[in-house]
Amino acid sequence: MPRTAKKTEKKDFSPTAPHDSPERCEGEASDDFELSPAMAKAFQHMTETISKTIDAKLDPLAEVVHIHSQQLENCKARLDEAERRIASAEELAESMQARVLTLESQVASLTEHGTEGSNTVPFLQKWIPEFLHLQTKGGYIKIERAHRTLAPRPGVKERPRPMVVRMHNFGDKQRILDASRKLSMDGNLRFENSKISFYQDFSAAVLRKRKEFDSVKHHLQEIGARYAMLYPAKLRVTIGNTSKVLGTPAAVSEFISEKEHHVRPAAIERSPPDNSAIES
Repeated sequence: MPRTAKKTEKKDFSPTAPHDSPERCEGEASDDFELSPAMAKAFQHMTETISKTIDAKLDPLAEVVHIHSQQLENCKARLDEAERRIASAEELAESMQARVLTLESQVASLTEHGTEGSNTVPFLQKWIPEFLHLQTKGGYIKIERAHRTLAPRPGVKERPRPMVVRMHNFGDKQRILDASRKLSMDGNLRFENSKISFYQDFSAAVLRKRKEFDSVKHHLQEIGARYAMLYPAKLRVTIGNTSKVLGTPAAVSEFISEKEHHVRPAAIERSPPDNSAIES
């Protein structure tokens, strides 16, 4: 039997043949995708609802934070005012204590055993003007009270306790300090082979401030500069022909740095001890 020919259909895979790839279909589908008006409205409503819910939750917190911030500012203002008042009260207390001590001075190195006897005030009323060569009415100065500092009584060869003297008149106290400073500079402030010192009695706060100058005073002594402690806690410094009254050790150090090259250490007479160089 004759073989019948089969008709085969040839597929065309040429590049020009029209076909749609899966990627192209997916891209076209995403580009052409649009929310329906109902869906868009639903999304908008949902977004607004979430925003309102968040705002409703955060508004009370923001109000609380604002209230706390105001309270902290008020507390800070009150704390600053309290610190200012405390500082003012401390200054006033120091000033009042200093005024109480204004009429008091101390006499150091005055021998204890048999010097003043049992009547300290009468002894000092006559001894001080005689020792310092002061001109007084009736040969004595008026003293309200006098006593040794509160410490155990020393032995015969031990350093005597300082004596605290309260003057009746401020002018007498100042004359005593001035005369003692002058005699100390001349080297004549001695009694029974002991060097006597007269100095102002200070409060603890003033003493702390004056002690801060110890290091710069040592430097001034090394370079031969003159200095004197002024009441309550200032240092008058003379370097060469220039004098300044300075209130802090830092200011003294700066002044020394500026003027030190004008000073020759051995050429200027050293200062007397500052406890006899006190002015009010």
